[in-house]
Amino acid sequence: MSPSTSNITSFDAVLFDLDGVVIDTTELHYRVWEDFARERGYVPTREELLATNGRRAGETLRAWFGQELDDAQVAALTEDREMAFHRLLDHEPVSAVPGVGAYLMSLKQAGVPWALGTSALAQNAERALERVGLEHLFPVRVTSTDVLQGKPDPEVYLKAAAALGVPPHACVVFEDAVVGLRAARAAGAACVAVATSFPREVLVRERPDWLVKDFRDLPQALRPGSHGLTAPTAPHP
Repeated sequence: MSPSTSNITSFDAVLFDLDGVVIDTTELHYRVWEDFARERGYVPTREELLATNGRRAGETLRAWFGQELDDAQVAALTEDREMAFHRLLDHEPVSAVPGVGAYLMSLKQAGVPWALGTSALAQNAERALERVGLEHLFPVRVTSTDVLQGKPDPEVYLKAAAALGVPPHACVVFEDAVVGLRAARAAGAACVAVATSFPREVLVRERPDWLVKDFRDLPQALRPGSHGLTAPTAPHP
């Protein structure tokens, strides 16, 4: 898919979502959410499961079980849900999204900085990255533990860009979820939709700058050393 914004010419940093972008855990999350909800008397539709992508757990819990849930109830339910996810993550086969490891190494070799910006809890992010052997490649992380507002609010990507010392408009974001793409846009960053979780036709409606299958399918503009993606030459103000 060609860029939809003609003035996008260069990027100084890359921001990554986690689930569905770095690690292929989308179906695992769906299984956990469905089992968790059914055990508590709620049967989510496929559309409701899709809507969990990129959304913080508390938002899903209140959407399904009632906005009147207080913070303590949400915290307890979230803990139960996360423990269920950990059990599956520890024992089910999981893999990195194809090509992401090689892409990270190419960024490293070219001196292009990157960070993680995810709706996952900090401990989930660590555990997921460990499962695919990529934890050492993500020293800069912003998780739901670090923000007050979940996606589509841009806070997670604004903080990730700030952690790199790069303005958001000089970043490109890789996202698989609708709310994540909206967060990237709201932050002022360019965005790449990775078609691992949502149907391509759904992602197209969000008008991403690029739409790819995975990291083996990147256009030249998103490859380090190209005219589009280069290492910063000087500190940003």
